[in-house]
Amino acid sequence: MLSPQDIKQHLLTIIFDDDPTVPQLLTVVVAFAFFWFIFFSTMKVIIRPLIHNKKWLLDAISKDYERGAKRQLKDLHIDMTKDEFIAFAVRDWPRMQSIYLQHFVGSFFCIPSILGIGDPSVASSLAVCGVLSEIGWELQDMIEIIWVRLFHKEGKKLFPDALVIIFLVHHSLASILGIPVILFYRHHKTLHWLCFDLQFAAGLALSIQEITKLLDISNPRQLRQFKVLNFIAFITMLWTRGIHWVYLITTLLLAFYRDQAWAFLCLGTVLSLLFSLFNYALCLKPFYKKFVKFLHVSAEYESLPADASADRRRSSVMQLDLARAELLEAELADFQSLFQKREVTRRQSVPVLRGGRRGSLLRLQLQQSKSFGYDITKSKDL
Repeated sequence: MLSPQDIKQHLLTIIFDDDPTVPQLLTVVVAFAFFWFIFFSTMKVIIRPLIHNKKWLLDAISKDYERGAKRQLKDLHIDMTKDEFIAFAVRDWPRMQSIYLQHFVGSFFCIPSILGIGDPSVASSLAVCGVLSEIGWELQDMIEIIWVRLFHKEGKKLFPDALVIIFLVHHSLASILGIPVILFYRHHKTLHWLCFDLQFAAGLALSIQEITKLLDISNPRQLRQFKVLNFIAFITMLWTRGIHWVYLITTLLLAFYRDQAWAFLCLGTVLSLLFSLFNYALCLKPFYKKFVKFLHVSAEYESLPADASADRRRSSVMQLDLARAELLEAELADFQSLFQKREVTRRQSVPVLRGGRRGSLLRLQLQQSKSFGYDITKSKDL
């Protein structure tokens, strides 16, 4: 039986081998999948006692509930009281912090290569770790989705078609192209930049969203922080999912063309077009529109005269809260609209997904599917 030291040495040998085989790379992927499973489980054990009954977190989740989650849960016929909703969100909070840490770690593997630090071969091998780490995390994510969808009695409700599709698209680029590209282009710096951009941007966006949900935007100082942080998130998204993404993917496809790697070129073109559409239609466009809307609404709120009536001030705060909720839900609100077929009533004329990340079933499901091993089958124990 192999000892932990033997396993570690075996994995390191594969990682720093310039000519590994597919089974060897899959071994590293599985190792990362187990590592992230253990990491997420450990983080939950460590963090949950630290946040137990913390007023700042309970207040933030309570505001999320009142801001829109209560109405949304009712619209989706989900029987969940406010206390149950708060209990669920508190229990899930440590895992959300783990998600953006996982993305940051994956991106950090690429830094030596993109900055030209150290031996190029070693830097490339570390960048490959970033790719394999992401594939491992996505592997355990898809295992959970498939397991629950097939074997849970409410699998279709917990993971509807729309949710399965968004994760298939999201995971397709790294999962399908990752290992083949590593086999033939492990030293291509464009691959390392793509890995860094996508993981770092995701980690930054998730961490900023977690922070901004805790801010009281009726406080002028925290309102400014909210706007600054979301501006940073938008610029990062614009660069990594827009400008730099187009440059990098074009460079990589041109490399495939020059090398006459037609299979890579055809598959890469299809996947990159799908991912580019995803970036524009479901990330950049909705975030920009709703960020601009929030800036307009916040400007109106900040320009209220000192003698403004209580009703006017209350109405302005309500509009500000609504704009904030829509901004935090920008990506998934527009995604769900692609799959919804229903008549629009006056009550439904307001975007369905609002009230923070935990303000809807789809958002709750998206959080649940971020790491394998979440006790999704224990939802009745809230």
